[in-house]
Amino acid sequence: MVDVLKVGKCVLHKIDEALPADVDFKGRIVNGSVDRDRRMQLQAHHTGTHIVFASCRKVLGPHIWQAGAKKTDKKAHLDITHFSSITKEQEKQIENAANRLINQGHNISKGFMNKSEAEQQYGFSLYQGGIVPGNSLRVVNIEGVDTEACCGTHADNTSEVGWVRILRSSRISDGILRLEYVCQERAIEVLNHEAGILNDLCDAWGVNQDQIKDTALRFFHDSKRLKADVEKQEKQILDLQVKSALRDGKNHKFFVKSEQDSPTLYISYLPQFAEEFKNSGKGIAFIGSNFVVGLFGDPTGIQLAAIEEQCNAMSTKPVKKNVKDNVSFKFKEKGKKPINATGVASFMITGADFDVGRLAELLESQEIISLE
Repeated sequence: MVDVLKVGKCVLHKIDEALPADVDFKGRIVNGSVDRDRRMQLQAHHTGTHIVFASCRKVLGPHIWQAGAKKTDKKAHLDITHFSSITKEQEKQIENAANRLINQGHNISKGFMNKSEAEQQYGFSLYQGGIVPGNSLRVVNIEGVDTEACCGTHADNTSEVGWVRILRSSRISDGILRLEYVCQERAIEVLNHEAGILNDLCDAWGVNQDQIKDTALRFFHDSKRLKADVEKQEKQILDLQVKSALRDGKNHKFFVKSEQDSPTLYISYLPQFAEEFKNSGKGIAFIGSNFVVGLFGDPTGIQLAAIEEQCNAMSTKPVKKNVKDNVSFKFKEKGKKPINATGVASFMITGADFDVGRLAELLESQEIISLE
């Protein structure tokens, strides 16, 4: 059975396979069974949604109104009206409030009531899931917690929900906040997964669980410091490469095989040498696995069309080319005049999975030599 729908007073069940055409099934009694584990999980998510909603009103305020919800056997989400995103601390407060309601074991009653009588007794907050047509309502009442008109499958006591674990919250539109969460068995799976991550970190780092935060922060700050040192050294190496090319008394065109992940370093650094490259008629290119970038004082010193063609033949992503004949650069140091060079070739070709060896051969065929 893959779907159930109600047409008038009839409940129709859709199955995943067509019935044999040569057999008359009309009037026969059909025996069906419910997947108990799936039903209990859906029940937990349905009931958990009422509990999470009540907890949101308790933590965030009585202005909270339900704007939508979805429950599957994998997870559930609740959309609420709220004027801003919520913090991780507020997420934790909502989760704690929900689990306290579960632990308190509130009884849950389900039954049909006359619509006008239900409205008089509980007010229009019944319709958190929208207005229900007809003169009768199925009312789900969690004693002292939440009362709504709802047709889903629900537990008889909040304790049956087991546990609520909020996965994340996000603003899906202006004034609408979505909370995603799991309950019961799915919550156990998430908690076990999170505990597994902590245990793996403890084993990998050789620390106790209460030392994970301090260790992670130390690694993070050390990583930032080392990254800054590496960037400084990379700039020094690039500076030496560029000046070596400019001071070479014999050759004019050079290329360097780069191990950089992106051309960012070259794009930001090369423009300051634009006038020197123009005056000397020299040029330099850097080739990496996903870029070719460079600066030539004499635009005729490099055949960019041939390089672009080669990149297109190799790249596993669309190739993009950007070529400029003028370069500007402003120094951070006071007193240095800005650079404004025209009649040059500043270029960048990007893609993916370039064969650096083949690119090197192509550049060499254009009499551009390796600086290494």
